[in-house]
Order: sequence, then C-alpha cells, then structure tokens
Amino acid sequence: MVLGAVSVFAGVPSSGEQAPEFSLKSMDGKQVALSDFKGKVVVIGMFHICVPCMNQAMEFNKVRNQFNENKVVILGINTNGDSREAVAKYLSKFPEKVQFPYLIDPVKGVYQSYSQREMPTVLIIDQKGILAARTPAVSAEQLVPYIKKML
Repeated sequence: MVLGAVSVFAGVPSSGEQAPEFSLKSMDGKQVALSDFKGKVVVIGMFHICVPCMNQAMEFNKVRNQFNENKVVILGINTNGDSREAVAKYLSKFPEKVQFPYLIDPVKGVYQSYSQREMPTVLIIDQKGILAARTPAVSAEQLVPYIKKML
C-alpha cells in the first residue's frame, strides 16, 4: 500500500489538488460539510455495505482513539446511495459501534466527485483542504504514522 499514489483514472482528484466540497447528513441527522473541518486533517472512508468496508471502519476506530478530535476528523460515508434504514441495519451488525460520524450520500455525489474505484476508498485531506492521499483499505498501523507527519 502506498499512501498518496497518483491515480491513473481521468477526472479523479489527485494528491495535491483541492478536495471537492460536499455537504451530507449524518446517521443522527446532522448536516456535515467538508469545509466545516478546515484547519484539521480529515480522514474519509468511502464505504458501501460490505465486509471490507466494515473492516476499514473498525481500523478507523483504532485511529480515532489516537488523535484529538480538534486536530483529526474521521468520517465514514456510504457512497452507494443506500437508504438510511439499510445503512442503520448494516451498522448494527458491526462488532463495535463506529466512533466517528457516518454520513449518507443518497445521490452518490461524493462517489462521483471523487471517482471512487476501490471498495473501500480512504481519503486523507490536509488542514488546507488539499487531498493528501487516496488509497484502498489501509490499516490503523499504516494510517497513524502518516497522519502524525501531517500534524
């Protein structure tokens, strides 16, 4: 796994480019926008309803425990357009509750803006809103040192 690898897909935001803005509702009904987190490192999991995505969410829980929420934000986004009910049922099957906001994207806007190819896709956005890295599934052991370097 290489964090920050350049994508070969046309139209995919590349490392060093401004991360496309989004505003979505969380599972608890709060409106969340990427721009809300300027000044913080943002780690995003682009998820569907699948086991690899659940596994990545559990890795994110490990990362969440290692950073102050004032410096590092973790977001999960269902990018497949699944209903709130379907996502709630899926989340209820996780071995532990997610420790970060889980957002719903009913019109698949994030999926399209970021041209998601892998399942899951992990994005890391720096404090200025620049896409720093894009990778398929990644362990907490790989994410934590990468994020520490950004702080």
